[in-house]
Amino acid sequence: MKLFIYIILINLYIVHGFSQNEITNNGYTSNSDEYALINDVKRIEFDKENSRVSFDFISEETSGTISGLDFKIDFNPEDIENASFKGTALIKTLDTDNFLRDGHLMWEKFFYKKKYPTISFSSSQVVPFESNTFKVIGNLTIKGKQKEVIITFTLDKSKLLGKTIIYTSDFDVNIHDEREKNKLEVQFHFPILE
Repeated sequence: MKLFIYIILINLYIVHGFSQNEITNNGYTSNSDEYALINDVKRIEFDKENSRVSFDFISEETSGTISGLDFKIDFNPEDIENASFKGTALIKTLDTDNFLRDGHLMWEKFFYKKKYPTISFSSSQVVPFESNTFKVIGNLTIKGKQKEVIITFTLDKSKLLGKTIIYTSDFDVNIHDEREKNKLEVQFHFPILE
């Protein structure tokens, strides 16, 4: 067995040109990222306290926010295949700047806060699209109904911004009878911690 390990070390030395100082006892280099066994790519850290989700209800020309965010984002543009997005928001924090309307949205007919207190999202795939643009594909769950959505994110030095379109009626939240009138543009704002 020792002879076998010795032969492997010699082959590494010959094929890859390692110096004796670079070859460790287990046969892997101590200073080469190219041959690292553990994925140690640093993830971007996001500012949870200042992150936000906002939306525009197109047919009503109404804007709002939802908070109570609890999320985990594993993301680095240099390691997209290991990226993931997962999080929840609290229905009770829905705010359209109209107390009566917000109260109605909590009813069983709409978001049914008592039975379904959270909205959740979990990614299944992250795909690079254009320069600093990424498509995050995953399942959005509202009022117990799950539907696949695609969120388009753009990255710059200070933040990760996302946007998607959903129809509330797809999740049994029927504000209007016509699907198109239930169109919601959703924006995600995740500041990067320095």
